[in-house]
Amino acid sequence: MPMLRTVILAALVVTAVVGSGCRPAAAEWFADLFAGVSLTENHDLNLNDKGIGPGTFDDVQFDKALAWGGRFGRYFDAVPFLGVGVDFFHFSPYIGPQSAQFHGCVFPGVCGAGTGGPGSFDVTVNALSVDLMLRLPLFKSADAPQGRVQPYLTVGPPLFITTITPRNTQSFKNQDDDTDVSFGLKAGAGVAVQVFKNLMLFGEYRFTHVSPHVELRDANLAQVRLNTDLDSHTALIGLSVRW
Repeated sequence: MPMLRTVILAALVVTAVVGSGCRPAAAEWFADLFAGVSLTENHDLNLNDKGIGPGTFDDVQFDKALAWGGRFGRYFDAVPFLGVGVDFFHFSPYIGPQSAQFHGCVFPGVCGAGTGGPGSFDVTVNALSVDLMLRLPLFKSADAPQGRVQPYLTVGPPLFITTITPRNTQSFKNQDDDTDVSFGLKAGAGVAVQVFKNLMLFGEYRFTHVSPHVELRDANLAQVRLNTDLDSHTALIGLSVRW
C-alpha cells in the first residue's frame, strides 16, 4: 500500500505541474488529492464453518478509519456543469475485540444463543470507480470562468477490493486472509472553493456500500465463510488542480 500511495501521489503531482502551464479553456480538466475520516455503521457478522455450522454475531462495531485517495477527470466542453472522473478510494474499518450477541452453532449439533467475542479482523478496502459529476458554478469572473464556488454531486458504481485478515482471535488462530472483489455503491456531495487561479480547496461527504464475502482457511484447510455489510460515511478534505 505505501508503494501504491506513492505512485498515485507522483502521478497527480506531475499532472498538476503540467496543468498549471496550460491555457484555460471552456472545459476543465481536474486532478484531486483528498484525505479524511470514515465511519462504518455497525452490522451483523455472519459465519459459516463447514465443520460446525452457521452463526451470527449481531451489531458488530467497526473502528473509525483514515480514508484517502485521488481523482482525475474532466468537465465537458458543451456541458461545463457535467463531468466524469476516475476515483480511487482507500479505507480500513478495523473490527476490534468486543462482546456481541451470538446465535448459531458453537459445536456440531450444538446451537443456541449467548454472548461472545467474534475476535478482531483487519479490513482493508480499495475502491475504483468512474463517477458522473454535476457542479453548480457560482460567482463567475474573468479569473474564475467556472465559478469561484462550486457545489457538486458525484455518483458511481465502484469496484471494491476488500481483504479481511484475522488478528489475535481464538476462533481463527491460523486462518489466512482472503480478498473479495465485487461492485458496490457510492454517492457524494461537496463544495469546492477557488483559492488560487488553478487551485481549489474542497470538502466532500460520501456514502459507500459493499457486501464482502470471504473464505478463511487454516493450514489444515478448514474453511470458514464470513460475510458482512460495510455501510460507510466518510468526510474528506482535499486539493483540486484545474486547467
